[in-house]
Amino acid sequence: MRLALCIAVLCSLSAAQDAICQQRSPCETDCYATCDNPCDCALTADGAVPSPVYGGSCKETGFCESQFQSLEECIGQGGPSCPRKIVEIEEVLSNFTKYDFRFDVRSQGEWDEGHAQISVFLPGLALNPAKNYLDRIEGKEDANVLVYCRSGRRAFAASQNLLRYGFKNVDSYYPGGFPDLQAKVEETSEQDTENYPSKNWCYITGRSDICPTPLPRSYVSTADDILSLGDNVKLVDVRPRSYKQSIKGAARVPANKKQAMKKFLKKVKEDVETLVVFCEIGDLAFEGAKAIIKLGWEGPIYFFDNGGYKDLKKLF
Repeated sequence: MRLALCIAVLCSLSAAQDAICQQRSPCETDCYATCDNPCDCALTADGAVPSPVYGGSCKETGFCESQFQSLEECIGQGGPSCPRKIVEIEEVLSNFTKYDFRFDVRSQGEWDEGHAQISVFLPGLALNPAKNYLDRIEGKEDANVLVYCRSGRRAFAASQNLLRYGFKNVDSYYPGGFPDLQAKVEETSEQDTENYPSKNWCYITGRSDICPTPLPRSYVSTADDILSLGDNVKLVDVRPRSYKQSIKGAARVPANKKQAMKKFLKKVKEDVETLVVFCEIGDLAFEGAKAIIKLGWEGPIYFFDNGGYKDLKKLF
């Protein structure tokens, strides 16, 4: 039984890997993609790619483009393994919540020192082929991805490995990394006490006595992904009453109705363990979840982000 299960798992991973490996490389018609090394040198007589679009040559351990010394050079000259752009700290701060996935490629020790709760941990991706991480990256190849580390160098190398594997929309946070981002978020929160905590702050710090837990749409594919968050999960629709329809079984508690929220919390406190707050898009869900915490809710509470009622309706 155990052997059969192992074989099934290996076959599944192999099939997923092959699907990516069959993609054609951007290096013209004589160079085809294989996992993490899009050049098949056997296709050429002398190991060089005829008229490669991006320069360089096809080597057994290389990519069919020049070896770039820096992220700036890579983006400046262009190439299939180059991230879309350099993303510096201000843009990361304003867009951190908008990425489908955030890949943290630091070491285990650095992760243990502090990390964003909603990031995917891929230690060693800067040095190892992306196919080694199928259990965490499979199915995300078309997603909008941000890669970061401690300073930026490993994020660049990891971004290249993802692009060589088949990812398409990769931004690299450079120069800078998680410690700089964490410090900047805290600094911004101190300056903007009216809106504190911000969504960025909660994405980075995770659940606390002031932060609901982010639940991005990209992390949800079935209703079970939501219902499995706790033993007794309750959906909470915080849109204004002007929205006539909702999801069957969801509580209607407008975010701007404090008394209605208080009444709702008294009613569900005994038989509900976990709340999942949603709205039309995501911003109001965050504000509504914050308001529920301020009213004394201490249990798990999530806000459905980068999506809303229409996305959840399809699942339920």
